[in-house]
Amino acid sequence: MVNEKLVSKIFDSVVKNYDRFLNSMTFGKIGKWQRELAETVSISVNGTVLDVGTGTGEVLKKFKEINLKNTVIGLDVSQNMLKKAKEKTGYNTFIKASAYNLPFKNCSLDAIVSSLVFRHLDNEKALLEFNRVLKEDGLIGILDIAKPNPLLYRIIYFLGNKIFRPIGQLIFSREEWDYFMHSIENSKTERELEKLFEKHSYKKIYSSKKFGGLVIIIVFKKK
Repeated sequence: MVNEKLVSKIFDSVVKNYDRFLNSMTFGKIGKWQRELAETVSISVNGTVLDVGTGTGEVLKKFKEINLKNTVIGLDVSQNMLKKAKEKTGYNTFIKASAYNLPFKNCSLDAIVSSLVFRHLDNEKALLEFNRVLKEDGLIGILDIAKPNPLLYRIIYFLGNKIFRPIGQLIFSREEWDYFMHSIENSKTERELEKLFEKHSYKKIYSSKKFGGLVIIIVFKKK
C-alpha cells in the first residue's frame, strides 16, 4: 500500500491531464465503462452512493444522470482533484478523507463504488471500513484493471514500463509513472476478488470484462 500523502501529492499534480490521460489509455472507453458501473448499481440502489477516489467526479455525474434521486458523495485524498470535480459537476458533496477512516455513521450508505482505485488500496483494511458504513444488502461496485494471465501480464508490463514510459513521462514525473506501474502489480483476477469479498460476507451479483479481459466491472452485495 502506498502512503496516502504520496498519493495525494501525485494526484494533486496530475489533475490537469488526468481525464485526457484516462481517455487516451482506454481509447475513449472509460466513460462508457463508468456509465455501465453506475447503471448496474443504480438498478438496485435509490439512496446514498459514495464514490471512493472520486477523482474529477465523472462517476458521480453519471449516477446523477441516471437517477436524480440518488444522493451522491465523492471522497478523495487529493484536494486538487476535489476542486476539479466541483468545477466540473457543480456539486458540493465532495469530502477530503481517507478510505480507511470514512466520516460516516455505521450502516448509513446504500452503495460504495470506485473507478480505477481499488487496486491502490489496502484491500483488507478498506473492506473493513466499507463494511462498517454500508447498510445490509448494500452494494460495492468496482471498475478496475484485472490481472490477466501471466504471459499477457508480462507483455502489458513491458509495454508500460519500456514502450509507453517515455510518453507517460512527458505528462507525469518518473515517481508518478512508477506509482501507476506499481498499481498494476496490485491488480487482482476476478476469482481473487470473489474470494476476498466472500471472506467478508459479500456475494458477487454482476461482472463484465472489457478490453480483452484487462478491465473488469464487478458488483458485490452485502449478505
